[in-house]
Amino acid sequence: MHWPQLVWVAIGGALGAVSRYALSTWVNTRTDSGFPFGTFTVNLLGSFLFGLLFIAVFSTVTPRESLRLLVLVGFLGAFTTFSTFSFETMRLVQEGQLGVALMNVLASVCLCLVGVWSGFWIGKNLL
Repeated sequence: MHWPQLVWVAIGGALGAVSRYALSTWVNTRTDSGFPFGTFTVNLLGSFLFGLLFIAVFSTVTPRESLRLLVLVGFLGAFTTFSTFSFETMRLVQEGQLGVALMNVLASVCLCLVGVWSGFWIGKNLL
């Protein structure tokens, strides 16, 4: 890995993080519900854009590595890691690895929830 690659990821990441915050906040101010519509919207849009751009741009032409790092890794990676998770799971399904795909979904969701719960518990009880 070289510094120019990190710069492209950092620029895309900064733009993605700011975009995630802005869109999520905008959606949440327009909904009156306990459901996290802002995060839901960001995850759905990010997953759609990842799939669309991967097929429409990054698999049909030979893009510059800097563009891939800026858009897919940086921007969409920071906009929502759920898009990367969804993409990787879909690739497993397309490769016929249904068991591995299901394990990825179940393990990621369940263990990440346990991770948040553990962090809460440690933060409340040990710190």
